[in-house]
Amino acid sequence: MMGSMIHVVKKIGCSLIPVLFVVSCVSQAPKNRTMIADVDPIPLGSVGIAFDQLFSAALDTKDVPVQFNPRDDTVSLEFRYQTVIYRQYWDRTGREQFIAAVQQYHADFEARNLSTKASKSRTAYGSVNARAEWGQFAFSVNACSYPRMDLGYRFKGNSPYFIVVQREARDTVMPSADDSRMSLQITAYFTRSMADKVAAFFDPAYLERILEAQGIPVETEEEPVSDPYF
Repeated sequence: MMGSMIHVVKKIGCSLIPVLFVVSCVSQAPKNRTMIADVDPIPLGSVGIAFDQLFSAALDTKDVPVQFNPRDDTVSLEFRYQTVIYRQYWDRTGREQFIAAVQQYHADFEARNLSTKASKSRTAYGSVNARAEWGQFAFSVNACSYPRMDLGYRFKGNSPYFIVVQREARDTVMPSADDSRMSLQITAYFTRSMADKVAAFFDPAYLERILEAQGIPVETEEEPVSDPYF
């Protein structure tokens, strides 16, 4: 199975990676969302993802559930960070950029092109948009923000990790200048095999096959029959 996941990553070219830099606390909802099918969320499985620990240099690896949400064509990752449960929602564009970033990270790793300078490595593969929800319990959502996610890598000792840095962003449910209504900056660490597994879950063709296997029609935008001018 891992071989097929790696194959999915290598199929996507690195031309999808834009390098974008914005203020970290920006939190702006997307203008629209695309529904791919009118069905309830579909659990995909889980993947190991590592996070920083308080008062420790060691990483804490968690088993993170992954879910496909056809009504807005997102894939969500749910994890507890410190005392709060977070859900990250990745849309199709963000998922494609993640896949392309992982593909480029593989190439840089194999070519020994990785830099130990954090200033160069954190946003080595650009940034993407995402939605973050958080609360004290898995079944409750108290806040929502739209942070930027930096795609890059970081060394821990002699070992590099592919990373996703969720930047701070203000809550849009109860907007306030109070920093307590900010989503935290969170760094997620992936070994190459971990990153490959997430990339496989993010693959649009894989998600469409899941719907087809359940007999669920995939909704697509119809091409116009003509190009009206007047």
